[in-house]
Amino acid sequence: MSPIRNGRAVLFFLPYILVVSGVLAASKAASTPSVAFQALGVSAIGALWAWRRDRRNGF
Repeated sequence: MSPIRNGRAVLFFLPYILVVSGVLAASKAASTPSVAFQALGVSAIGALWAWRRDRRNGF
């Protein structure tokens, strides 16, 4: 695969990876509220990024 295609694949999957990793980290660190909120913040950033990208592209 060409580097441009690899870069596009990374940019496509990165928001979803942020959402999944944020939720998993929040569930793992549920006993520490500050860490859980930070992990949920990462998840929210990924969700907003994916939502905004889909709205911009008209999907």
